[in-house]
Amino acid sequence: MGYGKNLKNLLDEKGVTVKELARKTGIAPTTLYSIIQRDAAIRFDTALRISNILDIPINSICKDNPYENIETLPKLPSDKERLMINMGKKAYFSDRTLKIIRNFDYTELPTVDQLIADFYVLDDATRQDLFEYMAVLKKNHSNAERMKVLRGIK
Repeated sequence: MGYGKNLKNLLDEKGVTVKELARKTGIAPTTLYSIIQRDAAIRFDTALRISNILDIPINSICKDNPYENIETLPKLPSDKERLMINMGKKAYFSDRTLKIIRNFDYTELPTVDQLIADFYVLDDATRQDLFEYMAVLKKNHSNAERMKVLRGIK
């Protein structure tokens, strides 16, 4: 029996549906169905998310464990912890970012939205490069009035 079938049996034993598991882990239901139907191997990161939610040993659904000699694997945040994290993001956004965005003209908002979306898809190294480039741009091209407004935002 392969790992996909093991996963299906574990879901049945735990009384968890694929859709419930997808919602709790953030893994696409199509990915989970594909693993089960093809009886395929499961990537370690996917298996870690599943094992944390189902409270099962990771080696029961994944053979490629890079942490074989470690007894305790890192746990994913619980639903309550994720809610707290999301509330923190919302508070940060409303406390600072929203105040900054309110200073943009309405016609600039699609550009700001595109800038955020473009930044989101970049890998970490490129994001760091962008920060360094922005520091140079700010040093040479800052608008004094806008800098004053930004300093007033707490």
